[in-house]
Amino acid sequence: EFIGKKPKIVCNTDMPDIIHDEIGKMIKAFREGIAILKHKTKNGDFFWTFTHFKPSYKKDGSFEAFVTRRKPIPVNKLKTNETRLKSQIDKLYHVLKGIETHVGYDASKKYLEGYLEDRGYELLSDYYLDFFDFREGEIDEYFSINPRTPDKIVKKYYPV
Repeated sequence: EFIGKKPKIVCNTDMPDIIHDEIGKMIKAFREGIAILKHKTKNGDFFWTFTHFKPSYKKDGSFEAFVTRRKPIPVNKLKTNETRLKSQIDKLYHVLKGIETHVGYDASKKYLEGYLEDRGYELLSDYYLDFFDFREGEIDEYFSINPRTPDKIVKKYYPV
């Protein structure tokens, strides 16, 4: 029933619009990144996903598509415990959503920019990544695709 709908439709209502827009901005800039997203189930529960987005290129070097892959949060790579990670991100999302609802989108964007800048991050993806202890190439390894990878884990977005 979600085929053809925007990916945002399965996100929890607590997810602020600015988070999706920041991810979209990185995709439009052909940047690889990660995100931690809160999704809802059909019965109203929620679950967290660790999402990786990366441009893919043809053998001739030209752009082919943007590939996104979702997996559970890799708890064995966390610098902190999973409960603390989810709590910290949940608090940020709650504040951003409240600002969007009561003050407006632009105020939420300004808050997020300040939040990241105060912590020394230029990109939201860098903020997420700092929760983990990945070595060079380990993110690609974690998100590697093999013939047994379910289609629902991998999505390709083709340029218009």
